[in-house]
Order: sequence, then C-alpha cells, then structure tokens
Amino acid sequence: MNVIFVNYHDFTSPSGMHIFHLANGLARLGVRCVTYNGGKAETVTRYGKPLFRAYDKRLSPRRLVAETGVDGKDTLIHCWTPREISRLLVRDLTAVLDAPVVIHMEDHEEAITRANLAAVPEEKKDTDEIWQPGGPLFGSSHPERSRAFLDSAAGYTCIIERLLEFKPDHVPGHVFWPSCEPEVFDIPPQAAPGEKERWGIGPNEKVLFYPGNVHPNNFKEVVQLYLAAGRLRAAGLPLRLIKFGSYPKRVMELIATIPAIDEVIVDLTEAITPAAIPDVLRAVDYLVQPGADTPFNQYRFPCKLPLFMASGRPVILPDTNLGKHLADGENCLLLREGSADEIAERLLELVRDPVKAEAIGAAGRAFAKERFSWAHSAKGLKAFYETVLRSAAKGA
Repeated sequence: MNVIFVNYHDFTSPSGMHIFHLANGLARLGVRCVTYNGGKAETVTRYGKPLFRAYDKRLSPRRLVAETGVDGKDTLIHCWTPREISRLLVRDLTAVLDAPVVIHMEDHEEAITRANLAAVPEEKKDTDEIWQPGGPLFGSSHPERSRAFLDSAAGYTCIIERLLEFKPDHVPGHVFWPSCEPEVFDIPPQAAPGEKERWGIGPNEKVLFYPGNVHPNNFKEVVQLYLAAGRLRAAGLPLRLIKFGSYPKRVMELIATIPAIDEVIVDLTEAITPAAIPDVLRAVDYLVQPGADTPFNQYRFPCKLPLFMASGRPVILPDTNLGKHLADGENCLLLREGSADEIAERLLELVRDPVKAEAIGAAGRAFAKERFSWAHSAKGLKAFYETVLRSAAKGA
C-alpha cells in the first residue's frame, strides 16, 4: 500500500506533527508513505527521523510521481483538511495519478473561514482574489469548493467524533485521536529543581508551560491564561510560564500590558525545537489548556492535550472536546468559563493541595496510557485505508 499525505502547511504546524507520527507508524506496518505539503519539506526533521520521503509544492506532481515511483495501484491520497491550498495540491496530483482521496478534518473549518474572512476589507470579501495563492484566505476552506471536495471524497477522517457532522452521508468515515511521543510517559511525575534551573527558573518557582501557536480563533483564550499567571505572580505566588509558539504582534503587545508579566514569561520559542518539548516538561508543575465550551472548541482536539495528560502533571482544560471524556477533580480540573479568574482559582487549588495535584496527574497519565497511542492510531488508519481501497477497486 502507498499513501501520499497532502498538507496545507509543513511540519512546523500541529497538522505536520500528526502526519509525521502517523506516517512513521504506518511505515512500521509496511505502508509506503510520502508527504507533499504547501510549506517546506526540510522541516520534517523537527520531530525526529522520518521513515518516509517528504516533498513540497516546489516539486511538480508529475516529478513527485516519477521520483517516488508510486502509481495508481494500491495508492491512496490522504488530504489534510479541505482548505484551498490542500484542495489545489490534490487537484494537480490526481491529474497525473489516479488514486482515491481521503480528506481529514481537525477543526471547524467553517468557523475558521468566518474568523479569517472578518479581517478582509469589505470591498474584497466577494472577490476570488482573496482565495488565490498569496491571498489572505488561500489557507482557508472555501465555503462552496470545500463542500464539493468533501462530497467527492472516497473517505473521511477526523480527530474527534463531533467533526463527523461535516461528513457527507455517502462517504465512509473514521475517527482517531492524536497522541504524543512514547517517551513522554517516562517523564518523572514531579518537576526536579535541577530541571527548572536548566531553563533559568528558580528551584522554588511553580512552572506552567503553554506550547502552541496563537491565531484569531484562540488568542482571547490564551490571553486569559497570561492574565491569570500575571495576577498570581503579582499576588505573591512565584509562578513562571514557559512560552513556545508564534504569536501575532498585536497579541504580544496586549500581553505586555499585564502587570508583572515580565517576571512570568520564559520564552523558549527560538531556543528549542518541538523535539525538545518532552525535556521542557520535566521542569513543569502544572499544565493549562485555556478556553471554554465554545462552538470552535467543541470541534477540535488540541494536539498538546495528549502530551499534557501523558506527562503526569495535573492538567486544567475546558469542559469540551477531550474534557467531555474526563472527570473533574479525578484526572483533571475542568474550566466552565475559561476566564482569568477561574484559571487562577483552579491553579490555586493545585498549589494549596500538592497531594491532590499529584493524584490528578497520576490519574491523567493512566488515562493517557489507555487512550493515546500513535501506533494504535496508525493500525486503525491502515485498516480504514484498506476498506477505502477495496471500495474504490469495486467502483472502478
């Protein structure tokens, strides 16, 4: 079996991380994998050694097929989201390769498009130029073209059950949860002073960690986390927040206005790569995924959550998506509103009761061991591919 993963961006994105680990897992099962993305293929090394070949849009589809030697036999294209850049890459690829297409969903694409469209000048919103290469919505899903693309698919995958709502009735579907690197499960359950000092943090300081990019759909939530951390620090709690990810300039300007925030932030964005995140987790005491049960969050599965749960640290997260599968006070702490005050209060629960914090972290890790595995996800995905290929062969 051959699988070509097509992605709207490269391996610097959460989607790229998912593809990397799935492709490696599938390769271990004997599946020949190739990636073809809209970014830079050389970023593939960010997560370790790939067991597959990586290419990007600088190579034409015809050259891609020639270099890899794949043909239409037992070959499947797995397209990461129906966004315009992915859709066009698949269109050009299927022009030279007759293969069924499976489309993957990991967010509420329509909500993302609405948010991105809101930033477009009014006089350009109805023009097609905003959807062309270089346009502000080239990385978004077109309201009409994406639906037609989904309707033409041979299969549909997604990372959370709620996203099945966007699956056309006649298209077979498969849900798999994202996971994390196996070594995260081996991290000691409590932070050691020496690990904190490694990142310039005092041994007695409490440490948060937020690895993730900020965009129009989540910046308000992330600001609430920084507000909570700043308020706790200003109130006398020796709290630090390790930052890793790209933030828009206006968001950083907003965060800079928070009292005591300079004493809080430890920015490792330029100092490490994603492969070092497990090492950073050794210095962390608590982990927070900010947010609330909003329409946007209901349809997503933040890729950092498996990492958080597997680390053995107590995790605070919204009562939505993964939170619906967890128990407040047992294997996590849940947020109902996602406000800075609520985040601060839930953090104080953990600070005031270390025994409770340790128990929640241990129970969260136990949940992760049972539910999060790239190898398990790859095995289920391979079985789904086989079903799609059999169906396509019958149709042919």
